[in-house]
Amino acid sequence: MTLTPDKADDLVGALGERPEDTLSFVRRLRDHLAEGVVPAWSHELPASLNWEMVCHLPPPSGEGGDADRWRRRFRIGLCYYRQGPGFIQVKDLREEPATLLLDDPSVVDVFVRCLGPTSLRQLSADEAAAAEALLNERLLLRLGDFVVTLPYRMKRWPIPAYAV
Repeated sequence: MTLTPDKADDLVGALGERPEDTLSFVRRLRDHLAEGVVPAWSHELPASLNWEMVCHLPPPSGEGGDADRWRRRFRIGLCYYRQGPGFIQVKDLREEPATLLLDDPSVVDVFVRCLGPTSLRQLSADEAAAAEALLNERLLLRLGDFVVTLPYRMKRWPIPAYAV
């Protein structure tokens, strides 16, 4: 994986105005990183966005407070997933190091379904239980009634590979 800085002024959009807009922004950051692109962006962080949950994603530029802490903590490989037939393996180093194997079909389905912002109201009872389990593991970010999957997909190992 070669990381390519990118100027992405249009990335921010309506960050902070509505939960689904903020989660769409988080999704776009996650998807850029999955492609090996670390976009340059700046915006005042909305109070609803917990930077510690998204510290594995490219941080904003700017001075002071949460943005500085986010920049110091960010590195490639903090929270990513690899997908196989019928399972997803997640490596999460944001706080306590953890490797999780998601192999319950309903959990895998909800993880994949929530790659885009998803309303919890649209989930069945079984899906809601799976979403709750993913929320408890800090693999989904919830804002209001919406959730989005946090880990990015590691499509290629970074060079050098020992960096992960």
